Amino acid sequence: MNPKDIQRDIRSPHSRSSGQPPPLGKVARVRDTELLTDRSSTKRLRSRGSRRGAGRGNPALRKLILRWSIALGAATAAVIVAAISFWIRPYLRERDSAAAVTALDQESRVRIASRFPAPGEDEALRLVKRAMANRDPAKVAAFFHTGSASPEEVVDFFKNSESRDGVIARCSWLSSLDGDGTLLEGVQVGFKGNDKPAERLALLTPDHQGIWKMDFDAFARSVTPSWQALLEEQAESAIIRVTIGRDVYFNGPFSDDKRWTCYGMASPDIDVLLRGYCKTGSAEESAMERLLANGARTSRATLKIRRVEGADSKQFEITRVLAKDWAVVDGNLTAGDPASRDAF
Repeated sequence: MNPKDIQRDIRSPHSRSSGQPPPLGKVARVRDTELLTDRSSTKRLRSRGSRRGAGRGNPALRKLILRWSIALGAATAAVIVAAISFWIRPYLRERDSAAAVTALDQESRVRIASRFPAPGEDEALRLVKRAMANRDPAKVAAFFHTGSASPEEVVDFFKNSESRDGVIARCSWLSSLDGDGTLLEGVQVGFKGNDKPAERLALLTPDHQGIWKMDFDAFARSVTPSWQALLEEQAESAIIRVTIGRDVYFNGPFSDDKRWTCYGMASPDIDVLLRGYCKTGSAEESAMERLLANGARTSRATLKIRRVEGADSKQFEITRVLAKDWAVVDGNLTAGDPASRDAF
């Protein structure tokens, strides 16, 4: 075979001689209008991009947008705060009212305390021990509010203390027992007792000069007339120092539980439970309820009572509340008709 024939068969169909143009074949003609359209689109895109870029770079526009954002945020916050305030307003009123009452009470206490500073624990214990150890009638007034007792009776009471209550075992400071405008400091005195341990309450209160003294009637749990005269000899009326609590015993002249309110009355000096009755809606009932306010189950009280015809020997009408505690001093809780408050 001729070598030229072999070279002719392997030559690329796209080979061309030097200087000849490449064989492009048929090429579609691009119209001028299509090129113009593409150019216009490009210009529009560039124009939009330019406007966006211009907005981002405009300080006045940025400030306007920021102001509107702040205004809208402030308005939203104001609406939220107003809604919360409307919701919690009743609770705030209750809190403010309670705070006002507490502040007034604290202010009152500060005024009283600043006039008559209360003794601390050591001083209170010292006062009680000195008072109980005194055997001189002439010095009784320096240590005691004697109440219904004479100086000699006070001295005799403490002379017989060991045979009656036993040897003093301890004295425990109870701190403040203030109530209803009365300044009271308490000391609990414990005795070994002859048959069983016994306790008495020493209440200290200031006199008009601010000198703190021990209330004798409170310590002795004085009853006028005596328990024996009241329970055995059927005394018609008495002043008693008792612990009271609510009760529901109704019979005899006190059988109508709509007309009467019943209270139990107990004392360490007697073995029986007495019942006291107040007319429903009376000043006496109001005073008794004040003693048992704030969930208190019992309270000490000094009461005036009287017998009622047809009642049994342990039933009495409460005619006057003399004190919230066993110390009767100026400023204590009182109730009843002022015209009937005769002295005892």
